[in-house]
Amino acid sequence: MPSSNLRRSAAGALALAALLTAAGCTDNTDDASAPAGSASAGRPTFTITGSGDTCSLSATTLPGGQVTVTIANNGSTANEFEILTENKLQIIAEKENIGPGVTTTLTTALEKGTYYTACKPNMVGALKGVQKLTVTAGSGKEVSADTQQLEQRAITNYTAYVKDQVGQLLTRTTAFTKAYTSGDTAKAKELYPVARSHYERIEPTAEAFGIKEAGDLDAALDLRVQDIAADAGKKVTDPSVLKSWTGWHRIEADLFTADGSAFKFASAADRKAAADQLNKDTQNLYNLVYGKINGASGKFALKLTDVVTGASSLLEEIATSKIVGEEETFSHTDLPDFKANLEGAQVAYGNVQALVKKSDADLDAEVTQSFKDLETLLKKYEDGKDSMGNVKYVDYSTIAAVQKDAGEAPKDSAYTKAQRELSDEVNVSSEALSKVPGKILH
Repeated sequence: MPSSNLRRSAAGALALAALLTAAGCTDNTDDASAPAGSASAGRPTFTITGSGDTCSLSATTLPGGQVTVTIANNGSTANEFEILTENKLQIIAEKENIGPGVTTTLTTALEKGTYYTACKPNMVGALKGVQKLTVTAGSGKEVSADTQQLEQRAITNYTAYVKDQVGQLLTRTTAFTKAYTSGDTAKAKELYPVARSHYERIEPTAEAFGIKEAGDLDAALDLRVQDIAADAGKKVTDPSVLKSWTGWHRIEADLFTADGSAFKFASAADRKAAADQLNKDTQNLYNLVYGKINGASGKFALKLTDVVTGASSLLEEIATSKIVGEEETFSHTDLPDFKANLEGAQVAYGNVQALVKKSDADLDAEVTQSFKDLETLLKKYEDGKDSMGNVKYVDYSTIAAVQKDAGEAPKDSAYTKAQRELSDEVNVSSEALSKVPGKILH
């Protein structure tokens, strides 16, 4: 999971510059190579520059509609940019893992209202540079009745898919924790990637919502120990770090490490407590998605933006973190995660495909082909089937340079040929999907 949900204060300086362009409100005549943060052609521009708890926002108002943010991280650590609702409890759009010196873009749609922008150095800790952003009524874009129907169908169908996956997640998680707490290690290891696949297919949606604040369920379910340790300024094996760690990866660490490891639980009672917490948090996610409880921002409801950005976010996650094996750092079941992310992206895109075809048939062909190419590449690493008939994959550490037991992450210069091929193919798909919001959001 992206480490977006554990808040951390930044010790070092950061500089994050962003250009906001509202579609239809200005002429798009500026040079794409212009430095991020520069004002050109009258485009509304805001710049976040911060050190510690301070930052500035140069523009706080823009017209509603499609918005493209060009984000340049001029700091020395990875950063994240977020646009949040007025109550700061739901993430409307975000861009994660923006490396030092990297410039990237984020396209979304904002209706008239009040929002807040913020950044998070290292993707952990407290929100930094929180600033109010007022979106006024835009000039408006006339949308035909058939397009409106396609948009509503996309939202309805994707919402049904999210519910289905969460329902299966709950069932599979219960089976997994039963095997785990009963001491059936082999069965638990077999069920681990199978159950998680249902979460991986809808992860961006799960990240955007929460019970008390945006993303708190994702943090409870899917947080990595590396992020907790970074937030605390301690080692990953520090007892206080391990004590505060919950979710899938806490159990993964116990299940897939050797006896004597610092990541092992001390007793069966500890294992049961971890399993019970995982079941409870998964049930809360189910209750939220099915409307049995309200979340931080009220009733669970998706918008077209969630469907559109969900597809690209799933593949961006592979490209920015999963490719080095840092999420499944103990089990090395990264390839099943890759496949689940791809499947989730395919479903999300499939729900807006008709809209893309209407706008840009060539882009639809590009996205569709990139999916096929990535599928073909992943098939190379299939390794038979498990006892339930699910496709298995080889241990990712056998084909890639990976982060092991939450240790040092490999540099991209250490990538194996197979890893490089996967990275390149994921980037192709991610790049194609990044063009989709600009075609259909308004």
